Amino acid sequence: MSALVGFTRFEAASPDSETGELNAGARRAEISRQPEWVPTVENRGEGIFVQFNQVALEQWRARAAVQERYGQLRRGFEAWKKDRAGNERKLPSAEFMMLHSFSHLLIAAVALDCGYSVNSMMERIYAIPQVGYGVLLYTASSDAEGSLGGLVHAGRRIARFVRIAQSLGTTCPNDPLCALHRPEESRDGRMLQGAACNTCAQIAESNCEQGNDFLDRSFVVTTVAGSGAEFFQGSE
Repeated sequence: MSALVGFTRFEAASPDSETGELNAGARRAEISRQPEWVPTVENRGEGIFVQFNQVALEQWRARAAVQERYGQLRRGFEAWKKDRAGNERKLPSAEFMMLHSFSHLLIAAVALDCGYSVNSMMERIYAIPQVGYGVLLYTASSDAEGSLGGLVHAGRRIARFVRIAQSLGTTCPNDPLCALHRPEESRDGRMLQGAACNTCAQIAESNCEQGNDFLDRSFVVTTVAGSGAEFFQGSE
């Protein structure tokens, strides 16, 4: 079920990566001065949940190449915040960024086969150290089209789609520019993205809980930049 409670214009009210609450420093215009009711839609859908091994993620996070790449993304985030005094948005963890980037690549991989378009699927990222790590892909619609069974069927062959997602993330039509993008030196406003553009790792902003921010496919697979920060190494 989803409800419309207000609007933002320039900055999307993205959820905090740790709490899930809408806390991106964006000022929201209320739907009315004294709301007594809000428009609400009851959705039907299905989804796939992929859980990640916490120990494997912690070992990956401790690698020097990962820390170096995360430092570049942090400097880009700090440059972004300089122009937004008072913004309370926080930089997510490296684990969140890897899961977020993997989620977008997996959406593209599943969409090739499941019957839903990329723009029909949404995501939810779980990256809480004390609880666990995982990615939920789901589709939601107010009619029966949200539950046609395509995602459930894809979930039974999830290993195949993970391999396809890795393949999709390895190269981009905009490489080497995309793979070599340094957020702290960005002149095009892409200070919150690493190796991620609208031809490889980005999806419709309305379907991404972070508005296509905090993406870097070099955290997922090896790119032409060869940063060594990838979580998936080799073909497995």
